[in-house]
Amino acid sequence: MRLTTKFSAFVTLLTGLTIFVTLIGCSLSFYNAVQYKYVSRVQAAATAIDTHLVTHDIVSLTPQIDELMIASDIVRVDLLQGERRVYSHSRARGYRPAGTSDMYRELVVSLVKHPGMSLRLVYQDPMGNYFHSLITTAPLTLAIGFIVLILFLSVRWLQRQLSGQQLLEIRSTRILNGERGANVRGSVYEWPARTSSALDVLLSEIQFAHEQRSRLDTLIRSYAAQDTKTGLGNRLFFDNQLATLLEDQEKVGVHGVVMMIRLPDFNLLRDSMGGNQAEEQMFMLINLLSTFIMRYPGSLLARYHRSDFAVLLPHRTLKEAESIAGQLLKAVDALPTNKMLDRDDMIHIGICAWRSGQSTEQVMEHAEAAARNASLQGGNSWAIYDDTLPEKGRGNVRWRTLIEQMLNRGGPRLYQKPAVTREGRVHHRELMCRIYDGKEEVSSAEYMPMVLQFGLSEEYDRLQISRLITLLGYWPDENLAMQLTVESLIRPRFQRWLRDTLMQCEKSQRNRIIIELAEADVCQHISRLQPVLRLVNALGVRVAVTQAGLTLVSTSWIKALNVELLQAASESGQKH
Repeated sequence: MRLTTKFSAFVTLLTGLTIFVTLIGCSLSFYNAVQYKYVSRVQAAATAIDTHLVTHDIVSLTPQIDELMIASDIVRVDLLQGERRVYSHSRARGYRPAGTSDMYRELVVSLVKHPGMSLRLVYQDPMGNYFHSLITTAPLTLAIGFIVLILFLSVRWLQRQLSGQQLLEIRSTRILNGERGANVRGSVYEWPARTSSALDVLLSEIQFAHEQRSRLDTLIRSYAAQDTKTGLGNRLFFDNQLATLLEDQEKVGVHGVVMMIRLPDFNLLRDSMGGNQAEEQMFMLINLLSTFIMRYPGSLLARYHRSDFAVLLPHRTLKEAESIAGQLLKAVDALPTNKMLDRDDMIHIGICAWRSGQSTEQVMEHAEAAARNASLQGGNSWAIYDDTLPEKGRGNVRWRTLIEQMLNRGGPRLYQKPAVTREGRVHHRELMCRIYDGKEEVSSAEYMPMVLQFGLSEEYDRLQISRLITLLGYWPDENLAMQLTVESLIRPRFQRWLRDTLMQCEKSQRNRIIIELAEADVCQHISRLQPVLRLVNALGVRVAVTQAGLTLVSTSWIKALNVELLQAASESGQKH
């Protein structure tokens, strides 16, 4: 219960108790005052009878007694001598309104002028029918209603006055829950205003410090993996990426292409053209290469040595590499002419296909040999190291047919790989997906880029989640982890479906689900992932980030997202 709600309830309770006690006290005072007044009137009538008995007989005083009884609303008069009744007189019953009740009170008065004798007077209770009358209770009812109305309006006014403090408390709760950024900025309605402003200033400073720390972290990491002059990946980073692919931990026969792009020697250009023109020409060529290679998902461009640039194209074929090289030569031909630089003899490309099991040194030696052959040919050209290797690639039509058939059959083949702790205990089992194309199995790393390219990621992930929930019933004691695409998670339609699907599961099942996300995609869509990951964590599902350290990104997402598991890339594990 919030502070404002507690305070409002406390004030309402105190006010209500005060009104109740005041009402009861006033009612008792009114009741006692009326009773005291009637007792005094009845005692006065008894005194008058006592005085008349000095000179008159009790029987002869009957007419006077009737008058006194009517005036004092006395019903019966008994003259007692000790305990014995000497005389009794009752008033004739007159007209009484319908619905009135006979409630009587009795008073015994000792006669001062006749010692040993007393009068017992029975009179109508003045309060007996008071609360049965609408006219008499109407003012009291109106007063109570007015008090309740004033109390209701007062509580509403108090809540409006404290609404700013309630907004501040809600924002504080969101901050404690880990929310940051523009979503937790204060409003002008928060109170106290200075506290709200101070909180905004502190949040701004924390955000600024967090951004500075992220920049510094990225800068430190980039020094180890980036070329300082061009901003591209360096030779060490490229070799690590290639070594990771060549290891082929899933043993599915990973393949791809390496392209060695040889540009004019920048040092010679600087001597012949001057420093400024050489720098301008160099960055123009680098921007052309970077923009061109970014079109291909999963590709990597790095400065390998001086004016040699290496391109890594996983899961690509020599035929595709030749097409890429041809398009790149056409793009170079479209560059503006330069008198000091021969545009027709500017770029030479060496192409080398690789397979899992080869060494990094062997692949790069073949790529450099192909680049030398292209240079010897003269003019802008490319050369292939060995074009006799069998092709393993597929065209877009074959890929789409294969993926749609896989979805229609109910999904890819699933394999499980246990993740073991230092103590030898199985923490969870990672579900790995593969497609069988009729000849061999294709790993998810090879076909997932095509799933994303064809826009089938949401359908694919829905199918995978449904299969994962089914497997939880077969393995009641195991934690299961499955990779999802960030592209699906950031879509509102998929988020609603995921929420409804998870809520239909038992809590014990949700606690055994681990969703794996790639670090590069997480950092790219971190702001859009925060709401859906909070929802997933609230439902009991855990989140793991894989391929950590594979790309040059900031580690700020570790604090921004509630991630339970972190899986480092293999080359990062070798380094550390």
